[in-house]
Amino acid sequence: MFLFPTGEWIQWHASYVLGYWLWLYGVWLLCRKALGPLMLQGWKGQVTVAGMLFLVGVVTFLMSLTDVEFPKDPAQIGKIQPHVRAMWILLLSVVAYGIPVGMLATRVKELTETKEADEAVQDAIEALETRRAEAQEVTGEEILLKADYKTVHVPLSAIQYIEGRNNYACVHLDHREDVVSQIPLKKVLEQLPEGKFIRIHRSYIVPLWRIEKRTAAQVRLLGLKDPLPVGRAYKENLNNG
Repeated sequence: MFLFPTGEWIQWHASYVLGYWLWLYGVWLLCRKALGPLMLQGWKGQVTVAGMLFLVGVVTFLMSLTDVEFPKDPAQIGKIQPHVRAMWILLLSVVAYGIPVGMLATRVKELTETKEADEAVQDAIEALETRRAEAQEVTGEEILLKADYKTVHVPLSAIQYIEGRNNYACVHLDHREDVVSQIPLKKVLEQLPEGKFIRIHRSYIVPLWRIEKRTAAQVRLLGLKDPLPVGRAYKENLNNG
């Protein structure tokens, strides 16, 4: 405040002082919300910041040219006016403080979002393992399918869902390649333990223990990003399951 004695200056030229303080607040918001985050976006963002700061400097320079009727000291004739010096010092202070604060706030937000995403993934993994533990009846059990001219042992606990493709059945598994067998989906369902798997669509069979959410039109399974549709003819199966 020793650079800009607001109380005295308001008595001399209130509208000018108020206008400049509003300008400083606008510069602070610009640095905090826009320029700080841009500084973290590589050289293109930094070039944009440099251009914006140049425009801020131009506007401040034009403001400093405004004729302000402050008391004048004859000894200061020909020298920079005190209010102009204060304008630039305050502007540089706001910029020097606002941009680092904006950068820091953006970085903290990014780290928080990354941590929340990691926690969400971990929660999903834990939920999946919990569901597996609850499905002890299928742990260790398996079905045998013919695929690529050989018999494949498919563990029931690893099945995400089974998809019918014409006369083929594609078994989607956790952390391993899908198993494609030339067998109708109905025949696969006959091999699965009763009450542990359910047909929700003419093209899909899912493990009951993997169903996380369900509606009349679709089901969402643990460990899968996209939901699966529910066929009209199989809604009753889902309700009974």
